[in-house]
Amino acid sequence: MNRKILFRILLGGSFFLLISACQTTADFDNGRVYMRGKGVAKYHLYGNVSKCKTAFGLDPEAFDMMATAVSIKIQAKFPSMSKVGMRDGPYDPTARCIKVRAVGSDKVITVRAIDKCCGRGELSDPKSHQLDLAEEAFEKLAPLAKGNLSIEWALVDCPNSLQVKSDSTVCDDNFYFYR
Repeated sequence: MNRKILFRILLGGSFFLLISACQTTADFDNGRVYMRGKGVAKYHLYGNVSKCKTAFGLDPEAFDMMATAVSIKIQAKFPSMSKVGMRDGPYDPTARCIKVRAVGSDKVITVRAIDKCCGRGELSDPKSHQLDLAEEAFEKLAPLAKGNLSIEWALVDCPNSLQVKSDSTVCDDNFYFYR
């Protein structure tokens, strides 16, 4: 193969990779991303759900309802997202949250994982149900009437507003705590 043709092929491929990286990181991933995917978000009524009835023992109201259940597959790939901490702290500084963007929109929210979804939530299936957003969180992305929402998501560090700040946020049941 001629050197000029090879150089053009290599340069073209590098240019494409550079443009692709800029498009995804500039508008969505402005921080450390541990895992990412595409899928479907639905909404869940967390208004009357107590912290002791969520899989991770967290109170949805403590996070201003910016909460979600994650698919079992996501939680299995990143199990530390469910580790809250021990009573009286210290709370887990490696807590992870989910940044969510509605496909075809510039609307982005960050939610705290407090629960696990029922169902499989296959990571390889872009139409698979991945998140059960609290209805208040879902409404920041789309009207509830939409029902199912195509999303892009990224597992990120939790912002200060979604960190566990007090024991009242956490269920008393020691099942949820690691020792």
